[in-house]
Amino acid sequence: MSLTYLGHSAIHFEVKGINIYVDPYLRDPVDWSKLAKGHVVLFSHGHFDHGAQLAADLYDSWNCSFIAPPQLVKWMKRKFKSRIPEEAFSSLEPGQHAYCGDVKISAIPAHHPINRLGKTLMTIFARSSAPGKPVNGYFFEGYYHAGATIYCDSILQALSKFDVHTACLPIGGKYAIASPAEALRLAEGIGARRLVPMHWQPLLDQVFFRYQPSDLLRMAREDNSGIEIRALAIGENLALPELLCDQK
Repeated sequence: MSLTYLGHSAIHFEVKGINIYVDPYLRDPVDWSKLAKGHVVLFSHGHFDHGAQLAADLYDSWNCSFIAPPQLVKWMKRKFKSRIPEEAFSSLEPGQHAYCGDVKISAIPAHHPINRLGKTLMTIFARSSAPGKPVNGYFFEGYYHAGATIYCDSILQALSKFDVHTACLPIGGKYAIASPAEALRLAEGIGARRLVPMHWQPLLDQVFFRYQPSDLLRMAREDNSGIEIRALAIGENLALPELLCDQK
């Protein structure tokens, strides 16, 4: 099992021979046409920087299935009705799950209370009516991808029954995105052994977030955190160590 960071919140997971892509907002230097064929694509919500607008192109190339919150699934069925069959979509709400092969995918709650400025920026740059709420996180085979969220107790409650070895958490600290302090607190609260920071890179070179992975690394050192911080470069692969496989 492994994950490959593709920039922003886009991550490719390889689990039990299944290629899972989450929030594939893919930009240079990533050429999505050269990526491994996806079996299922998970969208946390409809904001432009999480990739839902790419769904039709991904389906044309991969013949994949899609999982998203119900409101976003409804929007995508309408938006892409001439290119993607309805049976390619599955909707999940927190507490529900679906299977892709032998991989069980569970929807986890998120809290993304974007303010007026954030909504204005989304309107300007997105040119899309895709719904930004609700937001899902996802858990499968020990991996947790938080989507876009700040810290909230409902995440800890939902993940209390799961063993999280790797948490992919937003750290940008702006536009209703968790700060490094919140991400570290969340990772500790869910018992994650590794934390992969995401959702911190500038959008369209015009929308900047407050924090970088270096801030998270510094805070983890100052707090003597036992969590392993893995800040990845775009395209970098992170395999699951045998030790974590044994603990899973």
